[in-house]
Amino acid sequence: MITTVCMNPSFDKTASVESLEKGTVNRLNNVSVDVGGKGINVAVVLNRLGIDVNCVSCLGETDEASFMHLIKKEHIALKYLTVPGEIRTNLKLFDQNEKVITEFNEPGLELDEEQLQSFISLLSQTAEHSEYVVLSGRLPLGCPETTYQRCMQAVDGKKCVLDAAGDSLLHGIKEHPFLVKPNLPEMESIMKNELRTLRSIRDAALFLMEYGAQNVIVSMGKYGALSTNGSQTFFAPALMVEAKSTVGAGDAMIGGIMMGLARGESLSDSFRYGVAAGAASVMTEGTQLLRVSDFENLLPKVTVQEV
Repeated sequence: MITTVCMNPSFDKTASVESLEKGTVNRLNNVSVDVGGKGINVAVVLNRLGIDVNCVSCLGETDEASFMHLIKKEHIALKYLTVPGEIRTNLKLFDQNEKVITEFNEPGLELDEEQLQSFISLLSQTAEHSEYVVLSGRLPLGCPETTYQRCMQAVDGKKCVLDAAGDSLLHGIKEHPFLVKPNLPEMESIMKNELRTLRSIRDAALFLMEYGAQNVIVSMGKYGALSTNGSQTFFAPALMVEAKSTVGAGDAMIGGIMMGLARGESLSDSFRYGVAAGAASVMTEGTQLLRVSDFENLLPKVTVQEV
């Protein structure tokens, strides 16, 4: 069993315009709404890939019923803490002329210390029978940057996977998570420097391992991905696919990695699953994440080389 954590879920509204015009009315087409949030996305991917998963989240009391109606369509076992307020809505707007997506993200729910402690207790109970716990995404307002660190302390003994940025990541890796998966911009932000070679990216990953991470995978979009355990480093070039949307690709990658680990594969082999899942996600429109058939077709095409 795998438990994912999504403290700041969302309604992901996807729409398109012929050409985005500033300062005037834009008519939206092809509007759809899905449940979202990084931990939710990872759970959806894992469920589609046939892996047992549950998710722990916070839902605003105003619209929790609407959220649960949508998430039941994905057959996700969700345990949640109800808090005052509304679940955020994030708009992904596709410009058909420019072929680009512009995102508008609301801040989301706010938790006080008592609610945060209740959430951490719920996580501890829900993850009791899980081998892995995936913590990912933006924290709710009011939560300190040490929140993921506290969550990992509460599930001591579980193999934790952390997908966070900035101080949340730096505090979290002090708990020696099994794996962290920053993307390239997040790594550059931490290192306060551009990373333009595999060696510089590997060295940055090793820096995170000095802080406490056991393994590091860096997703680099069209440039591929890098994985290291400190003694061995592997690089996988990006697969050549028709890109329709990069939204959720990093979450799909984590889902693929976790699928491999749940099946007892090594991290280096699970890395291949992650690359295939990320590429499959790029092939779908909006926030659809991935089709299993695309993942299965892409997996044999992934090449991994030691660097």
